[in-house]
Amino acid sequence: MVTALDGSPDGFELRLPNGERIRVRSVVIATGLSHADHIPQKLAQLTRELRSHSSAHHDLSLLKGRDVVVVGAGQSALETAALLNETEARAYLFVRGSSIAWEAPSREQRRVWDRTRRPASPLGTGLKTWFCSNAPMIFYHLSQRTRLDMVQGGAGRGPVLRPSGAWWLRQRVVGRMPILLGQSLQGVTARGGKAVLHVTGPDGRSRDLVSDHIIAAAGYRFAVRSLPFLSEPLLRDLPCVEQVPVLSSSFESSIPGLYFTGLASAYKFGPVMRFVYGSQYTAERISRQIGRKQVPSPSRLMALASERNPSFS
Repeated sequence: MVTALDGSPDGFELRLPNGERIRVRSVVIATGLSHADHIPQKLAQLTRELRSHSSAHHDLSLLKGRDVVVVGAGQSALETAALLNETEARAYLFVRGSSIAWEAPSREQRRVWDRTRRPASPLGTGLKTWFCSNAPMIFYHLSQRTRLDMVQGGAGRGPVLRPSGAWWLRQRVVGRMPILLGQSLQGVTARGGKAVLHVTGPDGRSRDLVSDHIIAAAGYRFAVRSLPFLSEPLLRDLPCVEQVPVLSSSFESSIPGLYFTGLASAYKFGPVMRFVYGSQYTAERISRQIGRKQVPSPSRLMALASERNPSFS
């Protein structure tokens, strides 16, 4: 593990737990979903005994026999609820929207007109999804407001990639547990060792939902200050938008030699960067940029040749 990353006169210095220090000229931040789990603010006030993020669970059988509310409507939420139910926990699915979106089977045959109107891509179907999957550099040149809206939603519109579940999961969820649709969370409190959600339903009526534990499957959000190893001087020198570093077309931050990938690059290159599918484009851009920096200038090449063979000059 890297415990600290700081600048140095010729690049960067990394520190490891055993005290070792490593000097490098370039650093690529590719931490994936680490340090990015998102828990809605209203749930975050509960103690960790009463709430957790879906990514924290590796053995849901530990919750057997308990009332567990899963908040969310994406794949993580739906899988978590299904697994809880199958390990004999009493799972409740809490969904803000009026319905759950289920992806169609990939083998499903579609008519030519539908394939034209809603082209398929590795991230799903639809023109916007196809665009985000195949044109990250065009996405990069859109206005900042447009890019932010397409990634996180805004101005009354949702993001390009909305929460959805795989088709094969539907039979393990629908009809297997209570699904509370169109819910609005007003707040939470702790009472008698349990979590109490104060919610308003689609009919406008308020009710309390009591649970032994709440699992937030609300996805992931990158915030540069959540990375525990970045030094304060580096953080001060990083211009950010929505707590995400501003990046060049080669994924390089304002600090030369410091690159950010994955979630940290989604606001610049599109939501495809949140998935493995976006890693090839990312790796090629960063590799080319670093490679260009490694190539010595003509004068440096001449000097190196002279050092190795004095008769060359």
